[in-house]
Amino acid sequence: MTDEKLIYLVDDDKDFREATCEFLEAEGFPTVAFEQGDAMLAQLDPEWNGIILCDFRMQNMDGLAVLEAARKSAPGVPFVMLTGHGDLRTAIAATKAGAYDFLEKPVQPDYLLSLLRRALKVRKLAVENNRLRRRVARYSDMRSRLIGTSKAMKACRNELLNVTPLPVTVTLHGEAGTGKELGARTIHEFSELAGEFHTINCATATIDSLRAELGRQTDPQDTLFMRSLHQMDAFLQSHLAEFLRRSQRPRVIVSMIGDPDAHMASGVLTRELYYLINVATICLPPLRSRDRDIFILLENFLRTGAARLGKSLPHVDTALIERFRAHDWPGNVRELRNVADRLVIGLPVDLKATARDAGLAMSYDEAMRDFERSLLERTLVETGGHKGEAAAMLSIPRKRLYLRLKAVGLSE
Repeated sequence: MTDEKLIYLVDDDKDFREATCEFLEAEGFPTVAFEQGDAMLAQLDPEWNGIILCDFRMQNMDGLAVLEAARKSAPGVPFVMLTGHGDLRTAIAATKAGAYDFLEKPVQPDYLLSLLRRALKVRKLAVENNRLRRRVARYSDMRSRLIGTSKAMKACRNELLNVTPLPVTVTLHGEAGTGKELGARTIHEFSELAGEFHTINCATATIDSLRAELGRQTDPQDTLFMRSLHQMDAFLQSHLAEFLRRSQRPRVIVSMIGDPDAHMASGVLTRELYYLINVATICLPPLRSRDRDIFILLENFLRTGAARLGKSLPHVDTALIERFRAHDWPGNVRELRNVADRLVIGLPVDLKATARDAGLAMSYDEAMRDFERSLLERTLVETGGHKGEAAAMLSIPRKRLYLRLKAVGLSE
């Protein structure tokens, strides 16, 4: 039997209260006794696994009043009423008001224990069923957030769901563009924490900014997301490690491109920090390993992009679908979302060769043309395809914008 209190005993008779409490404790039922119902109600938690054993005849607040208040604040907690000998009317009233059962005083020890065991078993099953229903509901909601039907994505959602209720440091890793920040926000929102979600970019953090940010993070209901941890130097990692060793701090989720084990072996991560964050590690799968998720995501991005930009849903022909199928998506979900936005705006789709995306050498002229094309694409996406607004954002004449769009192949 655990130390968790399983019985709340409410009775204003001190002798009965002490004797019953001693008896229940000896029989393996951790019990806390209350002289008045309001004191018990102040501690009553609707998620509590135990039951209430309450006398009917008490001063100030009688048993029926306690029962009514308990039904409102914790309707699932079983309530057993103690009544006087032959007080059938009270027993009937208690049952109608929602009591699990009633016992007549003087209480028969064997019957009391049998009743308590039965009620606790019912309560345990109810709590487990409620948790299961909430888990199923959270998983259903998570599917609408982390979209995909592939085995890789189903496994990833299950891993994320498993860590949401746990007060542990979580490490999300994988290739660039796989959705690590979305995963972090999903963990926070599905964990039922009441606090805020804060982000620290490890790639740009300095010792002063890190100390200031960590000094502000004291609420255990918050979540602190450390983005791009692999870009933090060893000196800053030592300060983060010290923060992680504190008992009172927000939940911490870190993300990195690449594998934590490889980063530790190569010296990118210090051993101290590696062992502190290597508790719950989850890999966000690359898009190329997600089967037909590419087309499920594409349809979703096209619909949301069209609604966001006020455009009609574009047509995607068979030839383009075949190009998508053959592409290995080195930029992962982020790349697919950008492609969807270009389709919505009406820009031509240029699926870059993997070698180029992997950072292999380009000539100076190729690199400049690639940069200009990316700049113009991003600007058109931000302005919803309105060339006049794009020209104004870039501080160039509209005629020059048209010429440059043509030069980089973004218009006829």
